[in-house]
Amino acid sequence: MGRPRSKVTPLPEGQRFVGTKDAAALLGMSVSTVQKLVETGALEGWRTNGGHRRIPMSAIERELAKGRDPRAAVGPQVLRVLVVEDNAVMRAAYGQMIRQWGSQVQLSYAEDGAQALLTLAQTRPDVLITDLAMKPIDGYLLVQTIRANEQLAGLKIVVVSGVLDGREPHGFDARTVVYPKPLSFDRLAGYLDAQVQAIALSGAVVRSAQW
Repeated sequence: MGRPRSKVTPLPEGQRFVGTKDAAALLGMSVSTVQKLVETGALEGWRTNGGHRRIPMSAIERELAKGRDPRAAVGPQVLRVLVVEDNAVMRAAYGQMIRQWGSQVQLSYAEDGAQALLTLAQTRPDVLITDLAMKPIDGYLLVQTIRANEQLAGLKIVVVSGVLDGREPHGFDARTVVYPKPLSFDRLAGYLDAQVQAIALSGAVVRSAQW
C-alpha cells in the first residue's frame, strides 16, 4: 500500500486538492478514517507546512472510479460479505464455503485493513469477516475505526484470528463475533446462513408492505 506519507511535502503546482473533511464527505468515510489512510499511505495525500492534510482530487476520483455497489444494484435479498484476509489460501477457503449460497451472497475481498476501509467507502457490506494480523492497519484498528463511524453502525463484524490476546474481551464490543483459529467453517457457515435468512425475510416484509 506504499509508505506512510507523514512528512511535510509540497503540493504539486496546479493540483486540485481537498482537506480531510471534504475527502471524507466525498468518499463516505469519517474524517479520522481518511486521516489514518493518508498516514499509512493507503490514500495519496500530503501535509502542508501548517500541518493540514491535503488529498488530491485525482486520488479521490481514482477511489470513486473503482466502482460503486449500491444495494439497488444487487437487490435487497443479497447478503454482501467483505472478507479481509492477507492469506490467499484462506481467501480461497472462504470463497469455496460461500459458494454454497450461490447468488444469495455477494463476496468481495480486501488484503489488509487499509484496503478494507477504502472498499467500505465504495460499498456497504452487511457482514465483514476480518483477520487481525495485517499491515499497515491491523484488524484491531480496523474494527475500532469502523465502530467509531456512525455510518457503519449496522455493519456486522466477525473476527477470525489465531493471534487473539488477552484484551477485555479481545478489545471488541458485543456486536463483534470472535472466532479463534483454527476456524470451524461449519460454525461460520451457520452464522452466515442466519444472515442470509434475515436478508430474505426483510425482503419478504418489504414486498408485503408494498402490496
